[in-house]
Amino acid sequence: MSKGGSSEPQHLEFVTENRYPIMSIANQSNDRQPEERRASGGRRIERTTGRNRLLRWGLLLLVGLVVLLLLWLVLSGLGVTRLAGQGVDLVPTRVLLAGEAPPVQAVPVGLEPVSREINAGVPPMGALAYAPPEISPRFAEYYALMGGVRIFGLPLAAPEVVNGREVQWFERARLEHWPEFAGTPFEVQPGLIGREFTQGRSFARPSFFVGTPEVRFIPETGHSLGGRFLQFWETYGGVQVFGFPISEEFDEVLPDGRAFRVQYFERARMEYHPEFAGTPDEVQLGLLGLALYRGEPRPTTVQPVPTPVPLP
Repeated sequence: MSKGGSSEPQHLEFVTENRYPIMSIANQSNDRQPEERRASGGRRIERTTGRNRLLRWGLLLLVGLVVLLLLWLVLSGLGVTRLAGQGVDLVPTRVLLAGEAPPVQAVPVGLEPVSREINAGVPPMGALAYAPPEISPRFAEYYALMGGVRIFGLPLAAPEVVNGREVQWFERARLEHWPEFAGTPFEVQPGLIGREFTQGRSFARPSFFVGTPEVRFIPETGHSLGGRFLQFWETYGGVQVFGFPISEEFDEVLPDGRAFRVQYFERARMEYHPEFAGTPDEVQLGLLGLALYRGEPRPTTVQPVPTPVPLP
């Protein structure tokens, strides 16, 4: 009896454990699931927190860069910062002042010959690596009288006829023959390469001001002209050679990476080179003819809004 009584509980326990083995394992698994879920949830929270922290730092960095860019643009517009010119300081040719406006020639009345001596000692700015073609007989006299290499540069190609008009490309200009003005000072004219080169760009205009002999307001285009550029403009042919200004002075980075104080005209771009201050090369004309002829990239510098300085 005692033998049978001692085996009954053991038999029941064995049957109970082995009759429902799945239930027994599931119960043990369920006992562990809360701890595993808590650990897994903790890891997910840590990963989410880490991602959020990286996102916040990334947004703060982006906002900081945008603020610095806007600050630089504002300071550039105010003239506080300047563009790097590879060792060349960007120097204004003049200060815009209010004063009395001198009369402005609205219509060209003639070509004033320029001294032939201006070609003496001209450095080979933009000299070609090959022998340049001959200058057309139609343009040779005008070329020599109005400044030669200093104003027009070396010829780039032989003359050609375009739309019934003979033209010839030079480094700084394109000369055109106008037969309808034969026998007048306008039979030969430089092309409007300044307007062609800046096509699609817009330039800020100053508010109207009363000019002085040093700084002129040009009503034909709404721009001003003064300082070294005005002196160069008047010395080497004025509106007949360069046209009217179509921009103000501003600092421009050229495709070669150098920066200069420049001003665009209908037929040219003047560049101020302070490293040649006091010499005839202090003001030079840009190689717009060469750039247009070769289809070179054009500058895209944004001109700041000019701010006239009143007289004290």
